[in-house]
Amino acid sequence: MQKLLWVALPLLAVLALLATQVLRRRAPSRHTLNVWSSLLLAAYVLTTAGLGLFWVANQQLPVFDWHYLFGYITLLLVVLHLLFNFRIVWRHFTRGRPAEPTPQVDDGQPHRPLLPRRTLAVAGALLASGGAYLLGLRHGRPESGTQPVAAQNAANAGASALALIERYHAMTSHSRAGVLLQAPAVNWGDAPPPFKPHAATAPRLALPAPGTAVGAPDSLASLSAVLWHTAGITETRGPLKLRASPSSGALFSTELYVAARSVAGLAPGLWHYDAATHTLVRWQDGVPTADALGAASLHEAHATIIATAVFRRSGHKYRDRTYRYVLADLGHALENLRVAAAATGAQAHFIARFDESRAATTLGLDEGEEGVLALLAMLPASQAPLLPEPPWQPLATLSGHSAPLGVTSAMHRATSLRAAVPPTAASAVMASPVLPVQAIVLPPASPARQNVLDLIASRRSVRRFAPTPLPLQALSGVLAGLAGHGTPPLSAALRVSVVAHAVAGLAPGAYRYEPARHALLPRRTPADLRAAAGAAALDQDVIRDAAAVFVVSLDRASVAADPTGPARGYRHAFLEAGRLGERIYLEAGAHGLGACAVGAFYDDEAAALVAIDPAHEWVLHFVALGARPAG
Repeated sequence: MQKLLWVALPLLAVLALLATQVLRRRAPSRHTLNVWSSLLLAAYVLTTAGLGLFWVANQQLPVFDWHYLFGYITLLLVVLHLLFNFRIVWRHFTRGRPAEPTPQVDDGQPHRPLLPRRTLAVAGALLASGGAYLLGLRHGRPESGTQPVAAQNAANAGASALALIERYHAMTSHSRAGVLLQAPAVNWGDAPPPFKPHAATAPRLALPAPGTAVGAPDSLASLSAVLWHTAGITETRGPLKLRASPSSGALFSTELYVAARSVAGLAPGLWHYDAATHTLVRWQDGVPTADALGAASLHEAHATIIATAVFRRSGHKYRDRTYRYVLADLGHALENLRVAAAATGAQAHFIARFDESRAATTLGLDEGEEGVLALLAMLPASQAPLLPEPPWQPLATLSGHSAPLGVTSAMHRATSLRAAVPPTAASAVMASPVLPVQAIVLPPASPARQNVLDLIASRRSVRRFAPTPLPLQALSGVLAGLAGHGTPPLSAALRVSVVAHAVAGLAPGAYRYEPARHALLPRRTPADLRAAAGAAALDQDVIRDAAAVFVVSLDRASVAADPTGPARGYRHAFLEAGRLGERIYLEAGAHGLGACAVGAFYDDEAAALVAIDPAHEWVLHFVALGARPAG
């Protein structure tokens, strides 16, 4: 509503001026009203067109918001203008043969033809349109730092891993000035198809329908349930196919491959999960060995799931920030995979150290376009987890292949195992200071009992909330669920803050969650909390209208000390942020609430919102929580 008021300000100013004239008994004539409406219409049309051209070139969320709001006012003015001029239009189409024009008398003065003026007007409009497009497409490219990051010498990539992620994170951080000025140096092209195409002759295996009794953990029915509840289509809205796991912009970059070793009802080999048809498509004959997938040992697993991201699916919209989005999206999917596996009597063991370049080669993928991001060993729940992974040791240096997608390709290489450096050689970041504040101990969480597979199947992002205060008990339950029922985290570097807008029994403000005591530590209370939260999230109403907002941040000292190295720790932190976001979705659903994850925000304002210092912590993820609207 605040944005709409700003957009309508010129219209309101003119209305106020006209109202003043009426009060002074100098009511404007119809001609005056027509002139004012014409001027307003011209101004709004030009502004809307300029924002639209900028959006086409740069596709930034704030520009899109302002564009459609200006469009609403423009439509109103078009209707008003047509009403004022209806009689003229009607006469034009109903008049008879026009009278002969009155002969012009030559007064001896030179008369300029109209053509040059019209030509100038058209040329000016074209020039302004081209300028808006080029501004959106080009401006800010020199400041992006894409080339210095992408052009790092491959031999020195490991030694500069921490510096690379710090540069990347700073470069892709949104700010009010930078979000309109930065543009990538990569031609992302048109959006690729939402589903991976397959040859018509490729062997396919139809999977059991969702809801089928799963049977044994190593059965085809169990594997089918896990795949569908991770990446399957759960709802169709026109051409849009919504999946079990949320995705930024509904772009769904995640792909799943299955290396089946001993799955009852499935021939051993390498398969690709086709979510469009809920089938497995034969990818390769033969079961790839652990060495071929770059892992230490997988022989105990009845199946191994390889998760990748098709970077261009997200990149054509999110550009240089793509790597952030695909990691968080995959984190949401991995949490669903873990939960679904547990529901079928299996366990999904995350392999932290694996050579993704070797796995990509085995799968026949161009890792500059589709990167392998996660490897999970599927085991029966009763079986002991795989042996601990070997300690860090240097691998062969990175090959000198190009980075076709700029910083996205470069970051995938920087976070790879081949670029890893031992944590003791990388950490020079100071730990976040601990502030002595009075803790607010939360009430004990009462478990919400619901079938988790049903929760996943019915999960949707809720973008409008009822104006109902959130019970403190419900907030306590959602926070308690972040622990994942004892599941080891992929990263120990994450911190969770809560922005409470309307929580019964809790004063509005920003709090840091302390899991050990299940308590909240007050941080700050902005004068207008809702406005500050919404503004930090690129003016998205879903954050402003929520009862509470979870802000997930990364402790830089902890990620620099990650056992797999700082750069790979950065990848794991984003994956874990997505997993936490999905836990909020599922806990919200279990408590009858709604949630919505948000990855677009002004990084500096998000940090200020929850009183963290970007020198110590980086904000990674927002999740809104609130009561579902009636109906």
